[in-house]
Amino acid sequence: MRIFLSRTLDLGRLWAYCRAAVAARSSAVPGVECYHAAVRIALLLSALLAIRAAAAPDAAVLIRSALPPGFAPVAAFDEPVFVPMPVPVPVALQWRGSSADTTEVALPPLLERHLSTTDSFQGAAGRTMLGGTLDFKTDGYLAVTPPNAGTTYFFKIERGMSGSWHDGVRGYKVSLSVSIFRPRLANWIQIRESGTERVVWERRISDLFRLTYAAGEPVTVAGRPYRLFYSRAPDLSRRPATPSSTLGLCFIYDDTSAGGHDYKYYMVPIVQITGAAPTSYKLYGGAPVRLRAEPDLSVLRFSR
Repeated sequence: MRIFLSRTLDLGRLWAYCRAAVAARSSAVPGVECYHAAVRIALLLSALLAIRAAAAPDAAVLIRSALPPGFAPVAAFDEPVFVPMPVPVPVALQWRGSSADTTEVALPPLLERHLSTTDSFQGAAGRTMLGGTLDFKTDGYLAVTPPNAGTTYFFKIERGMSGSWHDGVRGYKVSLSVSIFRPRLANWIQIRESGTERVVWERRISDLFRLTYAAGEPVTVAGRPYRLFYSRAPDLSRRPATPSSTLGLCFIYDDTSAGGHDYKYYMVPIVQITGAAPTSYKLYGGAPVRLRAEPDLSVLRFSR
């Protein structure tokens, strides 16, 4: 056998030797003994090829081609071991996995939390709460909740942005200060007091959504950090727009690979995930996630 361990291994001669050995063994031992003999010869062949692969990495593919079905080498000098084919796990069984596999989030405390915890300004009637939000097309809006108003107003952030409201004491109006010398997200959203034109609040678009991102619920999905939001979509049939009855989730991933903040938005209508089985979606990088909300919207569950 020394010839087969040399660096000039002749695979043809080795294979011929193995076939002859199996034939000789077959004539001496019938039935299952013949099979065991063939397996032992195959193991010998794979071990020799593994040694050869250590000297010539390009020959590693020969190891797999020479092994019987179900066998695979662990490493170049390891003896091949039996590796059974993976058995698919039913989706239902995966979904009922341990708590380490599934994340639960209570939904009621998240409902429009970001609209009252992002930013604000002090007006004549009290504090007006401000925040950023999105519709299902991922268009951005400034959300304004005046004191004692009982509702939130949404103003779309775009060139020509305009809108107004009254807090019970004074009126206010919003606009977008645009310059061709600034990137779009560096333009300023400004709120002025009606009549005096005094600026009572202003933020760059990027700063508004940076603050809004921080107000989201931190969750980890497929090994990546996201912020989770739960809110009503703007009802654009009203002027100004107010919350509709359509509920949705938004997962936001902050992609900092280019050195800045590049927010990736993933919108999920809540009506799509209240069925008996989880619904699959893809997030950043195509990472899969399965979502299901309880019919009473008390809990959201998600897993890979």
